[in-house]
Amino acid sequence: MIHKTDSSLLNWIYKYVVDFTLENDKSGLTWESTNKEALSFMSRIPKKEKVQKYGVYAAKSYLFSVIEFDDLKEGLENGLISEKTCKMIYTWNSEVGRENWDMDDVMHALYPAFGRHISRNFFYAAIKELVDLGVIECVNPKEVHGRMYIITEKGERVLGLR
Repeated sequence: MIHKTDSSLLNWIYKYVVDFTLENDKSGLTWESTNKEALSFMSRIPKKEKVQKYGVYAAKSYLFSVIEFDDLKEGLENGLISEKTCKMIYTWNSEVGRENWDMDDVMHALYPAFGRHISRNFFYAAIKELVDLGVIECVNPKEVHGRMYIITEKGERVLGLR
């Protein structure tokens, strides 16, 4: 993982994205290029192509090698990329036959206390049970993804917060 403002960005792009010594290189980058020129080049490449062709994903401030799960894991743990983004990258990787990590790896990085092979249904069932008990409530129940929950007065009493 590399921050887009790092001075080594250009070398990182040369390592993972483009080899400007090739005859058919159309990147326009050279060893004298600036970070700004390198970022401009990267921004012109569609996300899916970056992942599938170059093995790179660009988040807001960082670039990740999607071939190496450790980079993705660091992004997940620091909240720089989401589970949804990982699913998208995983799908794109699978389409080109690049699968050296799977969603179990992602779930383990997000929820290490629950072990390696955790089912998301476990969380949904637990949340539903807490809602049914009146301990928490959903503030946006019509949303399919990204539902948010808050603790109720009953939940505060149960947890001794009141």
